[in-house]
Order: sequence, then structure tokens, then C-alpha cells
Amino acid sequence: MKNKSLIPFIIFFQLTVVFTTVSVLQAETLQEAIDKVLDTHDKILAAKADLKASKSRVKESKATNWAPALTLTANYGHEMLMEQAPGSNTDMEAREFDISVTQRLLDWGQASATIDVTKQQKHQMEEALDLARQGLIMDAISSFYNLDRTKKMVVFAEKSVDNIKRQGEVEDIRVSLGKGYSADVLQVKTQLAGAEARLVQSKGAMLLAENHIKAVFLRPADEIADLEVPIPDYSILPKTVEEVVKRAIVANPQARQLAFLTDMLESQSKSIFRTTFFPTLNAVFDYKMKRGVSGTNEYVRDSLGKLEISFPFNLGLSGVDTVRAARRDRDAAKRRHGDTLLLIEEQARSAWSNLHTARSNAALLNSQANLAAKFLELAREERKLDKRTLLDVLNGETALINARSDAYSAETDVKIAFYSLMMSMGVLSTDLLNDGFVKNKE
Repeated sequence: MKNKSLIPFIIFFQLTVVFTTVSVLQAETLQEAIDKVLDTHDKILAAKADLKASKSRVKESKATNWAPALTLTANYGHEMLMEQAPGSNTDMEAREFDISVTQRLLDWGQASATIDVTKQQKHQMEEALDLARQGLIMDAISSFYNLDRTKKMVVFAEKSVDNIKRQGEVEDIRVSLGKGYSADVLQVKTQLAGAEARLVQSKGAMLLAENHIKAVFLRPADEIADLEVPIPDYSILPKTVEEVVKRAIVANPQARQLAFLTDMLESQSKSIFRTTFFPTLNAVFDYKMKRGVSGTNEYVRDSLGKLEISFPFNLGLSGVDTVRAARRDRDAAKRRHGDTLLLIEEQARSAWSNLHTARSNAALLNSQANLAAKFLELAREERKLDKRTLLDVLNGETALINARSDAYSAETDVKIAFYSLMMSMGVLSTDLLNDGFVKNKE
């Protein structure tokens, strides 16, 4: 009977474990949150719309330049012919229906160059979409880390204020008992004012971070703040800065976008040159059905097949200036591409330097926090032996809290610098957020 009475509790316990496990497995990650943003953010949707439009222009250009052109013309009217010979005048209804089919046969590469222009524009839109995606991912990651940082800064600042208040209360009691010093109380109050000012600043920074989170994720900041904090996989970093630069020049979407722009202007220059200085050869088929036209009150059917050479040329030589302008646009794009490569190289080197500087800074601040912890431990022991004043202990506690706060902030800078370096190389994606997590706890 006792075993049977335990069965409901066992079932309840098992169900609790199951539901808890499911809730953990279904917990949203930062990667999933950012992927949702990438599917709904107007910045990405606009870039996708531009890409779709460019793909449609490629199809349009192919159809316009290579597919036969069909022209249908119908007209109805009244025709009067007045001849000099008596009785030769006509006055009748005129009806005509014309069909004309034109097929381009030879244009010396005009059509191909024109189609290449639209293809290069499509490639530019692909890189623009990639650039927008990486930019939004970087914004989302950095805003998430900044929110996590500011929340931790508030926690550290609150601990500092609470600690100083507690020590101040203790010192007030000592003064009332004649064992303390009023000067120490004033010093405690001075430190308390500084700690409260730091707390106010931390809360202000947290509010700004929450506002930016809402603008990026399009969701309340509370839903993002509780996500797990990803741990970057630093093992995937290149070994040298030269490797970083090499990857950046090859894969950076901004550089690739300008490269495609240069190719597009090259194709456009060729298209304008061949359109201006070369004729086109077309095959034309015309078929006409008419009645009451040219004084003939009967149905007449005419058909004509021909080869047609067309060579429009402006006698003011405007085509020469058009070609020159196109070539200069191309040359300017090449120069801008080269300048952008220099800028990307600089950004890549700076991102590499920022990461290593942030790492060194974080290591030093962590070392400072460890030293502050050891000093506080000794100061408390010496305080028990009356070899240290209360202010010494208070200063040690405040210094430890501030050092831990600065060290955490520096570690956040390292993480942001890591993803910034990935973006400079053009390889930033949400897949990089899969490498590891640490639960975001206050």
C-alpha cells in the first residue's frame, strides 16, 4: 500500500522533469533571435527587393535584346483621294492591320554587353544584401553584448553602493560608541556619492542599450536580455594579420560590390561604344491586310521579308562624347575600387589590432581584480588586528568591485572585437554563435 501511495508523486516528478527538459531544449538562443530579425527587418527586406528587381532586369534585358519583337498595328479611318483625271476620285472607309516581326541577327556584341550590365548589377545587389546582413548581424551582436555589459555594470554599481552604505552604518555606530572617527564617516559619504553617481551613469547606459536593442531586434529588451551569452570560438582566428587582410580583400562584400560596379561600367562602356559606332543587322518580316487604302476597295494582302541594316549616327559627334564619358566613369570606378581596397585593408588591420589590444587589456584588468581581491583579504585580516582602518577595507572593497566591473567590460570588448574582425573579413554569420554559451546570470 505504501508503494502504491508513492505512484502519483513519482508520476508528478517524471512529468516535471520532462516539461523542464522540453522548456530548456526550446529555449531561444541569440542565433535564433538574430535569424528572426534577418527575416523581418526592413533593411534586409529592402535589400532582398533590390535583388529581385535586378534579377527581373536581367530577364528583361535578355528578352529585349535577343527575343523577336512583334509589332501589331491596326487602324480604321476615312480616305479620300482626289485625282486630276475625271472620275478617278475615291471616297471610302480605310481599314488596315499590320504584323511586323523583327529578329536581331548581328550587333557586334551590343546585346551581350547590355545584358552583362544587368548581370553585374545583379551581382552588386547580391553583395549589397550580404553587406546588409553582416551589418545587421554585427549590430545585433554588439547591442546584445552592450546590454549584457550595462546590466552587469548596474549590478556591480549597486553592490558598491550597498557595501559603502553598510560600512557607513557600521562607522556611525562606532562613532556613537566613541570608537570611530567623524572624518572617516565623511570620507565614507564622499565615496558613497561617487558610487551613486557611477550607478546613475550605469543605469543611463543600460536604458540606452535597451532602446537600441528594441530598434534592432524589434522586440522588448527583456526578451533579449535573458538569452544565453555566446562564447566566441577564438580558435578559428587567422594566425597572422596578413592572412586577415588577404581574406578581407577577397571576401569583404563592400570590396566585391565595387568590383562588380567596375565590371558593370566596363560592360556599359563596351555597349555604348558598339551602339554608337557599329550597325545592327535585323531580319524583318511584314504582313499587311488592308481595304479602302490607296483607292482600292478590295482586301489586299502584302507580305515582305527582308534583311535590314540600321546605323543611326549623330552628325554632331555626340556619340564620341558619350563613349568618352562612359570610359571615364569606368576609370573613376576602378580608382574608387582601389581606394576601397586600401580602406578595407586598414579596417582589417585595425580590427586585428583592436582584438589583441582588447585581449591584453582584459588580461591586465583581470589581473588587477585578482590583486584587489588578495589585498582585500589581507586588509580584512589586518583590520581584525587593528592594523588597518575601516577606510582601508572600504577602499579595498570598492576597488575590487570596480576592478571586476572593468574586467567584465573589457572581456565584453574582446567578444565584440572578435565578431568585428570576422565582419572585416566578410565571413560574419549567425553560425558563429553556435560555438558555446554561458548562461546570462546577474
